[in-house]
Amino acid sequence: MKLVCKKLSEDCWELILNRLAIDDFNSLQSPSLVCKQFLSITDRLRQKLEASNRSFDSNNCEGLFRALQRFTNLREIELYDPIFGDKADVNYPIRRIASSGLDLQCLSLRRLQRPPFPKTFKKLGSTMNNLKILRCCYLKVFRNHHLVAIADALPWLEELDIQLSGFRSYYQRGSDSRSAKYIVTDVGIEVISRKLPRLRKINITGQLGCSDRSLIALSSNCELLNEIRCCYCNVSEHCICFILRRSQNLISFEAGRYYSLPDDSFTFENYMNFAQSLRGIIDYTATKGADPSTDMNAFFLFIKDPIHVHDTKTQSSDKVC
Repeated sequence: MKLVCKKLSEDCWELILNRLAIDDFNSLQSPSLVCKQFLSITDRLRQKLEASNRSFDSNNCEGLFRALQRFTNLREIELYDPIFGDKADVNYPIRRIASSGLDLQCLSLRRLQRPPFPKTFKKLGSTMNNLKILRCCYLKVFRNHHLVAIADALPWLEELDIQLSGFRSYYQRGSDSRSAKYIVTDVGIEVISRKLPRLRKINITGQLGCSDRSLIALSSNCELLNEIRCCYCNVSEHCICFILRRSQNLISFEAGRYYSLPDDSFTFENYMNFAQSLRGIIDYTATKGADPSTDMNAFFLFIKDPIHVHDTKTQSSDKVC
Protein backbone atom coordinates (compact mmCIF):
# COMPACT_ATOMS: atom_id res chain seq x y z
CA MET A 1 0.00 0.00 0.00
CA LYS A 2 1.45 3.29 -1.07
CA LEU A 3 1.65 5.99 1.59
CA VAL A 4 0.88 9.54 0.62
CA CYS A 5 2.60 12.25 2.65
CA LYS A 6 0.75 15.49 2.88
CA LYS A 7 2.71 18.71 2.69
CA LEU A 8 2.83 20.83 5.79
CA SER A 9 1.16 24.20 5.45
CA GLU A 10 3.24 27.34 5.42
CA ASP A 11 1.74 28.33 8.78
CA CYS A 12 2.96 25.05 10.25
CA TRP A 13 6.47 25.52 8.86
CA GLU A 14 6.49 29.05 10.22
CA LEU A 15 5.71 27.74 13.72
CA ILE A 16 8.54 25.22 13.43
CA LEU A 17 11.09 27.71 12.16
CA ASN A 18 9.98 30.28 14.67
CA ARG A 19 10.94 27.87 17.45
CA LEU A 20 14.47 27.84 16.06
CA ALA A 21 14.56 31.63 16.07
CA ILE A 22 13.59 31.89 19.73
CA ASP A 23 17.04 30.81 20.92
CA ASP A 24 19.19 32.13 18.09
CA PHE A 25 18.22 34.11 15.00
CA ASN A 26 21.39 32.86 13.30
CA SER A 27 19.93 29.33 13.33
CA LEU A 28 17.63 30.41 10.48
CA GLN A 29 20.56 30.71 8.09
CA SER A 30 20.63 27.02 7.09
CA PRO A 31 16.84 26.55 6.65
CA SER A 32 16.76 29.60 4.41
CA LEU A 33 18.93 27.71 1.90
CA VAL A 34 16.59 24.71 1.61
CA CYS A 35 13.96 26.15 -0.72
CA LYS A 36 12.22 29.36 -1.73
CA GLN A 37 9.37 28.69 0.68
CA PHE A 38 11.75 28.44 3.63
CA LEU A 39 13.59 31.54 2.46
CA SER A 40 10.32 33.48 2.39
CA ILE A 41 9.41 32.30 5.89
CA THR A 42 12.82 32.91 7.45
CA ASP A 43 12.96 36.34 5.83
CA ARG A 44 9.78 37.27 7.68
CA LEU A 45 11.03 35.83 10.97
CA ARG A 46 14.62 36.94 11.10
CA GLN A 47 15.07 40.43 12.49
CA LYS A 48 18.55 40.16 14.03
CA LEU A 49 21.91 39.25 12.49
CA GLU A 50 25.03 38.54 14.53
CA ALA A 51 28.01 38.74 12.20
CA SER A 52 31.08 36.68 13.09
CA ASN A 53 34.55 38.11 13.28
CA ARG A 54 35.37 36.89 9.75
CA SER A 55 33.04 39.56 8.42
CA PHE A 56 35.68 42.24 8.97
CA ASP A 57 38.11 41.08 6.32
CA SER A 58 37.37 42.95 3.08
CA ASN A 59 38.20 39.76 1.19
CA ASN A 60 35.94 37.59 3.30
CA CYS A 61 32.70 39.54 3.74
CA GLU A 62 30.66 37.69 1.17
CA GLY A 63 28.81 35.70 3.83
CA LEU A 64 27.69 38.91 5.49
CA PHE A 65 26.67 40.49 2.20
CA ARG A 66 24.68 37.45 1.13
CA ALA A 67 22.85 37.57 4.47
CA LEU A 68 22.01 41.25 3.92
CA GLN A 69 20.47 40.38 0.56
CA ARG A 70 18.73 37.24 1.80
CA PHE A 71 17.10 38.70 4.93
CA THR A 72 15.39 41.94 3.98
CA ASN A 73 13.50 42.47 7.25
CA LEU A 74 16.51 42.76 9.53
CA ARG A 75 16.08 45.35 12.27
CA GLU A 76 19.26 44.72 14.28
CA ILE A 77 22.84 43.85 13.32
CA GLU A 78 25.72 43.10 15.68
CA LEU A 79 29.33 43.14 14.54
CA TYR A 80 31.95 42.00 17.00
CA ASP A 81 35.48 40.87 17.79
CA PRO A 82 37.52 40.89 14.57
CA ILE A 83 40.43 38.46 14.53
CA PHE A 84 42.55 40.45 12.08
CA GLY A 85 44.06 42.83 14.62
CA ASP A 86 44.81 46.39 13.56
CA LYS A 87 44.43 45.45 9.87
CA ALA A 88 40.72 44.73 10.27
CA ASP A 89 38.65 47.17 8.22
CA VAL A 90 35.44 47.70 10.14
CA ASN A 91 34.47 50.51 7.77
CA TYR A 92 33.99 48.18 4.81
CA PRO A 93 31.13 46.05 6.20
CA ILE A 94 29.43 49.07 7.78
CA ARG A 95 29.43 50.92 4.47
CA ARG A 96 27.89 47.85 2.85
CA ILE A 97 25.26 47.73 5.57
CA ALA A 98 24.52 51.42 4.96
CA SER A 99 24.01 50.67 1.26
CA SER A 100 21.88 47.56 1.81
CA GLY A 101 18.51 49.30 1.85
CA LEU A 102 17.64 47.72 5.21
CA ASP A 103 15.48 49.59 7.69
CA LEU A 104 17.73 49.06 10.69
CA GLN A 105 16.72 50.21 14.15
CA CYS A 106 19.75 48.97 16.10
CA LEU A 107 23.45 48.55 15.31
CA SER A 108 25.89 47.05 17.82
CA LEU A 109 29.67 47.24 17.48
CA ARG A 110 31.47 45.22 20.15
CA ARG A 111 35.11 44.58 21.03
CA LEU A 112 36.54 46.17 17.90
CA GLN A 113 40.19 47.09 17.65
CA ARG A 114 39.24 50.49 16.27
CA PRO A 115 35.98 52.39 15.72
CA PRO A 116 34.64 53.33 12.27
CA PHE A 117 35.86 56.52 10.60
CA PRO A 118 33.66 59.63 11.02
CA LYS A 119 32.80 59.48 7.31
CA THR A 120 31.55 55.92 7.82
CA PHE A 121 29.13 57.12 10.50
CA LYS A 122 28.09 59.89 8.09
CA LYS A 123 27.35 57.31 5.40
CA LEU A 124 25.32 55.32 7.92
CA GLY A 125 23.31 58.37 8.89
CA SER A 126 22.57 59.27 5.27
CA THR A 127 20.65 56.02 4.69
CA MET A 128 19.53 54.70 8.10
CA ASN A 129 16.97 57.28 9.14
CA ASN A 130 15.25 54.92 11.58
CA LEU A 131 18.42 53.84 13.38
CA LYS A 132 17.51 54.69 16.97
CA ILE A 133 19.96 52.52 18.94
CA LEU A 134 23.74 52.51 18.59
CA ARG A 135 25.99 50.43 20.83
CA CYS A 136 29.76 50.91 20.64
CA CYS A 137 30.90 48.75 23.56
CA TYR A 138 34.35 47.57 24.61
CA LEU A 139 36.06 49.21 21.64
CA LYS A 140 39.81 49.33 22.15
CA VAL A 141 40.04 52.95 21.04
CA PHE A 142 37.28 55.53 21.42
CA ARG A 143 37.69 59.28 21.72
CA ASN A 144 35.71 62.50 21.76
CA HIS A 145 35.83 62.99 17.99
CA HIS A 146 34.29 59.56 17.45
CA LEU A 147 31.47 60.50 19.81
CA VAL A 148 30.85 63.82 18.08
CA ALA A 149 30.89 62.11 14.66
CA ILE A 150 28.10 59.81 15.85
CA ALA A 151 26.01 62.75 17.06
CA ASP A 152 26.53 64.66 13.81
CA ALA A 153 25.58 61.68 11.66
CA LEU A 154 22.68 60.34 13.76
CA PRO A 155 21.04 63.29 15.56
CA TRP A 156 17.83 61.25 16.00
CA LEU A 157 19.46 58.61 18.22
CA GLU A 158 17.41 57.57 21.24
CA GLU A 159 19.83 55.13 22.86
CA LEU A 160 23.63 55.31 22.97
CA ASP A 161 25.90 52.80 24.69
CA ILE A 162 29.65 53.45 24.85
CA GLN A 163 30.46 51.43 27.96
CA LEU A 164 34.15 50.62 28.48
CA SER A 165 35.13 51.87 25.02
CA GLY A 166 38.66 53.24 25.18
CA PHE A 167 39.07 51.81 28.69
CA ARG A 168 41.76 49.28 27.79
CA SER A 169 43.73 51.71 25.62
CA TYR A 170 43.71 54.25 28.45
CA TYR A 171 45.39 51.87 30.88
CA GLN A 172 47.79 50.48 28.32
CA ARG A 173 49.08 53.99 27.68
CA GLY A 174 49.19 54.81 31.39
CA SER A 175 46.42 56.34 33.44
CA ASP A 176 47.82 59.86 33.62
CA SER A 177 46.88 63.25 32.25
CA ARG A 178 48.64 62.55 28.95
CA SER A 179 46.18 59.75 28.29
CA ALA A 180 43.15 62.05 28.43
CA LYS A 181 43.25 62.62 24.68
CA TYR A 182 42.71 58.89 24.13
CA ILE A 183 39.38 58.69 25.98
CA VAL A 184 35.95 60.27 26.09
CA THR A 185 35.82 63.30 28.39
CA ASP A 186 33.26 65.79 29.66
CA VAL A 187 33.81 67.91 26.57
CA GLY A 188 32.59 65.13 24.27
CA ILE A 189 29.53 64.38 26.42
CA GLU A 190 28.62 68.06 26.59
CA VAL A 191 28.72 68.30 22.80
CA ILE A 192 26.51 65.25 22.18
CA SER A 193 24.05 66.36 24.87
CA ARG A 194 23.30 69.36 22.66
CA LYS A 195 23.26 67.39 19.42
CA LEU A 196 21.05 64.47 20.55
CA PRO A 197 17.80 66.05 21.76
CA ARG A 198 15.83 62.77 21.46
CA LEU A 199 18.22 60.76 23.62
CA ARG A 200 16.38 58.53 26.10
CA LYS A 201 19.06 56.10 27.28
CA ILE A 202 22.80 56.45 27.66
CA ASN A 203 25.49 54.18 29.10
CA ILE A 204 28.89 55.77 29.77
CA THR A 205 30.10 53.10 32.19
CA GLY A 206 33.89 52.99 32.35
CA GLN A 207 34.42 56.43 30.80
CA LEU A 208 37.01 57.62 33.29
CA GLY A 209 37.21 61.08 31.75
CA CYS A 210 33.56 61.81 32.58
CA SER A 211 32.59 63.59 35.77
CA ASP A 212 29.73 65.62 37.20
CA ARG A 213 29.95 67.92 34.18
CA SER A 214 28.83 65.11 31.89
CA LEU A 215 25.80 64.17 33.95
CA ILE A 216 24.72 67.77 34.43
CA ALA A 217 24.97 68.40 30.67
CA LEU A 218 22.92 65.30 29.87
CA SER A 219 20.28 66.15 32.44
CA SER A 220 20.05 69.77 31.33
CA ASN A 221 19.98 69.24 27.55
CA CYS A 222 18.33 65.83 27.05
CA GLU A 223 14.85 66.36 28.45
CA LEU A 224 13.57 62.92 27.36
CA LEU A 225 16.36 61.04 29.15
CA ASN A 226 14.93 58.20 31.24
CA GLU A 227 17.92 55.90 31.81
CA ILE A 228 21.51 56.72 32.80
CA ARG A 229 24.34 54.31 33.55
CA CYS A 230 27.61 55.83 34.69
CA CYS A 231 29.52 53.26 36.75
CA TYR A 232 33.27 53.91 37.12
CA CYS A 233 32.84 57.59 36.30
CA ASN A 234 34.10 60.39 38.53
CA VAL A 235 30.76 61.57 39.96
CA SER A 236 29.81 63.04 43.30
CA GLU A 237 26.89 62.46 45.62
CA HIS A 238 25.91 66.09 45.08
CA CYS A 239 25.61 65.48 41.34
CA ILE A 240 23.56 62.31 41.81
CA CYS A 241 21.03 64.28 43.84
CA PHE A 242 21.00 67.01 41.19
CA ILE A 243 20.24 64.45 38.46
CA LEU A 244 17.44 62.86 40.46
CA ARG A 245 15.92 66.28 41.04
CA ARG A 246 16.45 67.65 37.53
CA SER A 247 15.56 64.70 35.27
CA GLN A 248 11.77 64.66 35.24
CA ASN A 249 11.51 61.55 33.03
CA LEU A 250 14.17 59.47 34.78
CA ILE A 251 13.09 55.91 35.60
CA SER A 252 16.47 54.17 35.91
CA PHE A 253 19.82 55.40 37.24
CA GLU A 254 22.93 53.33 37.88
CA ALA A 255 26.11 54.81 39.31
CA GLY A 256 29.30 53.36 40.69
CA ARG A 257 31.28 54.57 43.65
CA TYR A 258 30.91 58.28 44.20
CA TYR A 259 32.57 60.84 46.42
CA SER A 260 30.84 63.05 48.95
CA LEU A 261 30.97 66.80 49.46
CA PRO A 262 30.65 68.62 52.81
CA ASP A 263 27.12 69.81 52.04
CA ASP A 264 24.47 68.25 54.27
CA SER A 265 21.63 69.49 52.06
CA PHE A 266 22.69 67.23 49.20
CA THR A 267 23.03 63.71 50.52
CA PHE A 268 21.82 60.52 48.94
CA GLU A 269 19.40 59.94 51.81
CA ASN A 270 17.67 63.19 50.85
CA TYR A 271 17.26 62.36 47.17
CA MET A 272 13.60 61.49 47.91
CA ASN A 273 12.91 65.22 48.08
CA PHE A 274 14.09 65.60 44.50
CA ALA A 275 13.27 62.40 42.56
CA GLN A 276 9.61 63.09 41.91
CA SER A 277 9.26 61.01 38.74
CA LEU A 278 11.25 57.87 39.51
CA ARG A 279 9.06 54.88 38.81
CA GLY A 280 10.15 53.25 42.08
CA ILE A 281 8.41 55.91 44.15
CA ILE A 282 5.15 55.47 42.29
CA ASP A 283 5.36 51.68 42.42
CA TYR A 284 6.25 51.65 46.10
CA THR A 285 3.35 53.89 47.03
CA ALA A 286 0.92 51.84 44.94
CA THR A 287 2.19 48.49 46.25
CA LYS A 288 2.85 49.26 49.91
CA GLY A 289 0.30 52.00 50.40
CA ALA A 290 2.84 54.02 52.36
CA ASP A 291 5.07 57.06 51.98
CA PRO A 292 8.62 55.89 51.07
CA SER A 293 10.19 58.47 53.37
CA THR A 294 8.66 56.79 56.44
CA ASP A 295 10.76 53.64 55.98
CA MET A 296 13.86 54.31 53.90
CA ASN A 297 15.34 50.86 54.52
CA ALA A 298 12.29 49.14 53.03
CA PHE A 299 12.17 51.60 50.15
CA PHE A 300 15.83 51.16 49.18
CA LEU A 301 15.35 47.39 49.12
CA PHE A 302 12.24 47.85 46.97
CA ILE A 303 14.02 49.98 44.33
CA LYS A 304 17.32 48.12 44.21
CA ASP A 305 16.64 47.18 40.57
CA PRO A 306 15.77 50.58 39.05
CA ILE A 307 18.43 52.45 41.05
CA HIS A 308 21.91 51.11 41.68
CA VAL A 309 24.41 53.14 43.68
CA HIS A 310 27.42 51.25 44.99
CA ASP A 311 28.78 52.82 48.17
CA THR A 312 32.25 52.41 49.53
CA LYS A 313 32.53 50.66 52.88
CA THR A 314 32.76 53.98 54.71
CA GLN A 315 29.80 55.44 52.82
CA SER A 316 27.67 52.38 53.51
CA SER A 317 28.17 52.75 57.26
CA ASP A 318 26.66 56.25 57.14
CA LYS A 319 23.96 55.85 54.50
CA VAL A 320 20.88 53.77 53.90
CA CYS A 321 21.74 51.09 51.35
